[in-house]
Amino acid sequence: MKPNMYYQSINGQAEQHLSINNRGLAYGDGVFTTAKVLDGKVEQLAAHIERLTTSCETLNIALPDMTTVTNELITVAKRYRLSVAKVIITAGDGGRGYSRQGCQTSNVIITFHPFPEHYAGLQQQGLHLGVSSLQLGISPLLSGIKHLNRLEQVLIRQEVDNRAEDDLLVLNYFDNIVEASAANVFWLKNKTWYTPELKESGVDGLMRNHILQTTGNYCKIEIVNVKLAALVNIEAMFICNSVMGIMPVRQFQHQKLALMPCRDMAKFIEDIS
Repeated sequence: MKPNMYYQSINGQAEQHLSINNRGLAYGDGVFTTAKVLDGKVEQLAAHIERLTTSCETLNIALPDMTTVTNELITVAKRYRLSVAKVIITAGDGGRGYSRQGCQTSNVIITFHPFPEHYAGLQQQGLHLGVSSLQLGISPLLSGIKHLNRLEQVLIRQEVDNRAEDDLLVLNYFDNIVEASAANVFWLKNKTWYTPELKESGVDGLMRNHILQTTGNYCKIEIVNVKLAALVNIEAMFICNSVMGIMPVRQFQHQKLALMPCRDMAKFIEDIS
């Protein structure tokens, strides 16, 4: 059996155990990011560090020394040709209640994991995307942030595991399209790409941002707040995150979709990166 973790550290030390008073455990009081490691380098490292920094500032979590975090990621990544790096920052150790009073420092957890083997096959054949029976709550205060409160995603992933599709599109309680179980979504219709607005729910992923920031001269993309009916007669669709990259959808519910527009987009992003 292959290991499910290559490396782990807590605050720069080779530790595997946290205090039972850690606020990440008690309240999900923290943030995280997950990155692809290729040829010994963390892809989009600066963007991942910026995401962690901004998220901590937004949630008023004491910011650790991000230079130290960056250096550890760079050093450890050199050991691996292909892997997944994950950084978790929690608000530290506290008492029983919600108050952070008494928390002196945040905790930084860094882990490296094997890269998902099934991604290569899905990249070639495309995935089958259904629609989840579960809906995301409305949370403008936390929307966009990759925080540790991920029970909705745990339940959605459980549904994916019990369904025939490869992944599921998720709506929120306003019935607006948001994302897949752990990825953002784009679709092509009438020569325009669309992706959901994330002011109500969802995670503002780094790959989504990278696509929006770099494709202005390549294609037209609109950010929309729409319901499921907007996906009738679409031409192509993909989901994306910083680990899987652009993952084409070959079938959405009963609609067969073209893979080539997604592959063209992926090639464009690869060429400019």
